[in-house]
Amino acid sequence: MHMSTLNTISTIQSGFQSRTNIRPEEDGSHGLIQIRDLDPDTLILKNSTMIRFNPILSRKDWELKDGDILFMARGGRNFSVLMRDIPGGVLASGCFFIIRLTSPRVLHDYLCWYLNQEPVSQYVKRKTGRGVHMPVVKRSVLEAIDIPIPSKDIQKKIIELNRLMNKEQALLVSLAEKRKQMITHACLNSVNHE
Repeated sequence: MHMSTLNTISTIQSGFQSRTNIRPEEDGSHGLIQIRDLDPDTLILKNSTMIRFNPILSRKDWELKDGDILFMARGGRNFSVLMRDIPGGVLASGCFFIIRLTSPRVLHDYLCWYLNQEPVSQYVKRKTGRGVHMPVVKRSVLEAIDIPIPSKDIQKKIIELNRLMNKEQALLVSLAEKRKQMITHACLNSVNHE
């Protein structure tokens, strides 16, 4: 296994910076992913909330592609989300960095998983300063993150284990909700038949 800094295995770009107020338009040419469009617990994009608008693009702006990773650069909780099944004409807002893999040695799912792990979280906290009201991760900090690169076989195993763990957690939440409903129903039944 070897280590590489993030900037040697990917290109990193800031999200869309609007020069004017964004006016939502139903038939807008582009969608805009904002923080409210992502679930930070499940790390899934909620397409239904994405606004449409007509941006004035510069050559620096990137439309998202499948496999891009969004890294939340602002606030106390930094997380990454892998973009899948992205329709054409979607931008990420300026609170994100867009990470686009360039190395064939690294799998998208693995990189996104690693960017959400404790070593990265601790590194980012050390580099962005403490006690800041709205900490912002600088691109240079993100670029310098050390990424361990195991074999693709190990990366695939990590991805599968993570998928199974997430599925188990979702099932446990669902089970707890069903148990709560059943107990509540039994309690109400006993009150009504007193």
